[in-house]
Amino acid sequence: MGASYQECSSLLLQDLKVAIKESYLIFPSEETLTHERKPMFLSNVDQVLNFDVQTVHFFRPNKDYPPEIVSEMLRKAMVRAMDAYDLLAGRLRLNPSSGRLNVDCNGAGAGFVMAESEYTLEELGDLVYPNPAFVELVTSQLQSLPKDDQPLFAFQGGRQKLN
Repeated sequence: MGASYQECSSLLLQDLKVAIKESYLIFPSEETLTHERKPMFLSNVDQVLNFDVQTVHFFRPNKDYPPEIVSEMLRKAMVRAMDAYDLLAGRLRLNPSSGRLNVDCNGAGAGFVMAESEYTLEELGDLVYPNPAFVELVTSQLQSLPKDDQPLFAFQGGRQKLN
């Protein structure tokens, strides 16, 4: 398998030319925001294994669902998810009395980012093989927020740049 990756590495794009078009917070519904604010206890494992998990999923375009419609559908789905799982709209905080990390279920919102690239999926090449440039497809922080107030959950949608 390592040989296959080596053979394909010369075909990998180095710069995906990704541009962030929108970046903002979305919030649970008003009904959820009226619930009591509470911290969520994190286990000892959660205290030690504290790192970001970033994934990239590719979907072929569908003429019946242009990117704007898909984006709105995903935004609405995230609101519903935050209504059911309020921790998704929370923030990771240190509890001063215990010295442990908690999730502050404060309804501060989740991140929603829309980006575009000049490349089509076909131009990206074989999506099965790892490509270090794919890191460009994941937003690690919302630039408009301080580093200590980043959402626990962010979703990024994308599309091919329209000429």
